[in-house]
Amino acid sequence: MPRLVPLKYVLLATSFVLFSLSSYSQTQEIRSIQKKLPHVKDSISYVNSINRIGMLMHLKSPDSSLVYAMNARAVAGRIGYKKGAVDAENVIGIALALKGLNREANKIFGEVLASYEAMGDRPNTAQLYMNFASIQMQLGNPKRAIEYSRKALEIGREIPNDSIMSKVYANYCIANPELFEDSVQYYLGRSNKIAERLKDEQVLIGNKQILALFYLRRGLGTIALPLLESSLAEARAVKLERLQLVSLNFLGEYYAGNGNPTLALHYMEEQLKLAEANGYDELKAPVLMSVLRFAKMLGNSEKEKEITEKIIAAQMQRMVSLEKFVGDYVHYNQIQENNRNLERSQKISRQTIAILGGFSLLCAALSLLLWRAFRKIRRDSKKKAALYDIIDKKNASLEEADSMKSNLVSILAHDFRSPLISTLYMVRLLERDTELTQADKDTFYRTISDDINGILENFDATLQWIKRQLGEFKINPEPVNMRELLDEAISGYSMQFKEKNITVINNAPEAILAESDKEMLQFVNRNLLSNALKFSPENKTIILDAAKQDSEIVISVEDEGTGLSNAQLEKLFSISSKGGTMHDGAGIALSFSKDFIVKLGGRIWAENREAGGSLFSYAVPSKN
Repeated sequence: MPRLVPLKYVLLATSFVLFSLSSYSQTQEIRSIQKKLPHVKDSISYVNSINRIGMLMHLKSPDSSLVYAMNARAVAGRIGYKKGAVDAENVIGIALALKGLNREANKIFGEVLASYEAMGDRPNTAQLYMNFASIQMQLGNPKRAIEYSRKALEIGREIPNDSIMSKVYANYCIANPELFEDSVQYYLGRSNKIAERLKDEQVLIGNKQILALFYLRRGLGTIALPLLESSLAEARAVKLERLQLVSLNFLGEYYAGNGNPTLALHYMEEQLKLAEANGYDELKAPVLMSVLRFAKMLGNSEKEKEITEKIIAAQMQRMVSLEKFVGDYVHYNQIQENNRNLERSQKISRQTIAILGGFSLLCAALSLLLWRAFRKIRRDSKKKAALYDIIDKKNASLEEADSMKSNLVSILAHDFRSPLISTLYMVRLLERDTELTQADKDTFYRTISDDINGILENFDATLQWIKRQLGEFKINPEPVNMRELLDEAISGYSMQFKEKNITVINNAPEAILAESDKEMLQFVNRNLLSNALKFSPENKTIILDAAKQDSEIVISVEDEGTGLSNAQLEKLFSISSKGGTMHDGAGIALSFSKDFIVKLGGRIWAENREAGGSLFSYAVPSKN
């Protein structure tokens, strides 16, 4: 079930970001359009009307909003009304966002944004960036919300006097809570100037609420209170229910924060009555949560019990509503897919009829028939050649796999047996030779420990690789925070770094994301880090870094070891039948690392540093 976001952000964001409302009662306008709808004869006007109802219904009932938008999309598709279809998709995205289905909403908004940009519709392009900002605010990502709001401001330079800009300026103040007072006054002033020219009372009242929120955030409640009281009175006068809900919510929070839970509870109960009376079903649960909080502050146990029962009922209703909503959306997608298949089928049928008609005419000419036969033979030959090429490539792939398995057996025989034989020999020597000095024994113990550690590392790398090869090879791409992944890899070797007094520096940015398989990437990170640890002298530094380059994320591990010879660089990532001798034992792990990176659609390489040591790097696709 989607989480409940703070009510004040839901109300403010949806009032100013998702779309533009007229300056009188939403309920009144909905009823007016619904009354006229049966008499609308023009299909384009009909699509625009039901799109408008879908917009107006979004906060009252996202379910109804979705139904109206789906109908508008279907009609617009039948009559070829592209803008109406795009507007309907926009409403569908809004409904999904309000239901907490942000991933699906973002996908739709991305497609709608591309359509508006292709149409040169700058006001709606700005509106889409505000949609993205609204979702980020609800998700608690203020930095992303500010970025999208600034993009809307950039577009506004091309349309400075358009009505949408009154919402863009107001939205920027909501999205950016760190603005100074003079900046807030500046942007709200520009918003008010446009709203006054258009007599848009919704924006004028809403801007008062935004300014009040600014003062409340800074503990200046005495300045905010008159703004909230006047905005409530003005919203009541023009019957703007949503803005009334905002003011009532802020007043309740204000009095709760100033030690007056009785008055806070009064405003919240008034807000609940208004939401219930006007059909704002999606707001009942968060409003009830606030009422419960204030009832607890008063110690009213009976009220707490009553509200708790209402919250449970509201949440159950919300879950049922969400289940139905998702079902409607899935059904809509299926209908859309069926329509696309039908259109493709009809297109193929028309093409088939045309081909048959042409063929019947061409049958009269023998020369043309022979030419068609020749063309068919040539086409079949090309297909056969392509199939043979595919078969050859598959055979080559199978031969390569067989060769790799043979080499792997040889490697395992060398890289596991040799250290074990050496270890066994030293253990027997320690048992039999009692005249060894303590220094000799310490040397033998370190050698045994190193051999066993090497065997374990090779064994772990081999197991990981075999697990991927023998099972159904599946890559599970997901957004991966590379800094966190590198920190996790570093922590696994903390004791070894401490023993050699090696300093490890992670220079990866905080929020750099790759779109890849987390487990496979961590396998590569551990191997590169283990390699750097193994070949770094004591008291040295290992540096890890990550950077975005075009569509890739490049990860690097830099050490201050002895570096690599040209021969080692040439064969570093290949499996050799002579065993894992590359870079003194790193061959298996590095060859497996390359195998994983290639399967992830990336690349891996190594080079020597000018100051000494080596630099291992790999690149994988970044998250869009």
